[in-house]
Amino acid sequence: MAEKSKQLLKAQALIKQKDQLEAEMETHHDVLKSQKISMHERLVDSNGFPRTDVDLVVVRTARSNIIRIKNDLRALMRRIEEALHAVHAEELERKQKQAAEKKMEQELAGAASVESSSAKSATVTDKAAVEQSLRPFAIVFAVAPGSPAGEAGLMKDDKIAVFGPVTIKTPSTLRTVTEHLQSRENQPIVVKVQRGESTELVSLVLVPKQGWGGPGLLGCHIVPDY
Repeated sequence: MAEKSKQLLKAQALIKQKDQLEAEMETHHDVLKSQKISMHERLVDSNGFPRTDVDLVVVRTARSNIIRIKNDLRALMRRIEEALHAVHAEELERKQKQAAEKKMEQELAGAASVESSSAKSATVTDKAAVEQSLRPFAIVFAVAPGSPAGEAGLMKDDKIAVFGPVTIKTPSTLRTVTEHLQSRENQPIVVKVQRGESTELVSLVLVPKQGWGGPGLLGCHIVPDY
């Protein structure tokens, strides 16, 4: 369990680094805005002379920093994905072991029960199976303002129980979520979450899309829910 916690802390530290890099990149974009110039505008006039209406050193420095940060972000996103998959794999193994132990305990308890209580036991088992299938498998770590996730009403600390066809019973849940997300760009996905102390599920409709002003299709980060 200590190793799993270490993996989660590693993933969270990487996500924090990503947020810091994105904030740094936004600062450099603000510099370009202050110069009223974009990343790709020419720095020479129609006669081929250096422009005099912008600070060329400031602009070139900002552009160079933005390119560097974009490269760093691409590498960092790969490390985040690997770390989250490691966290999920370990957690899935732990849950499978617990489920097997619980099933054995239930079977032993059922064998010792009197015949008259069999129907009641079956009903309780069915209810437990339904509740187990809707247990959250991930928690929302962060939601970017103005993102598709934010517009759909997804909030930090929401616990995800259903993401389209994905539930806790789905193998490799977070990887499957990513694959499903990529296949549903600009199409609605029904997501059900537990919010706060309530065990009731709140239904949301997310529409993953690019070009909303930030990276990714949803603008949120989820991690496995323990």
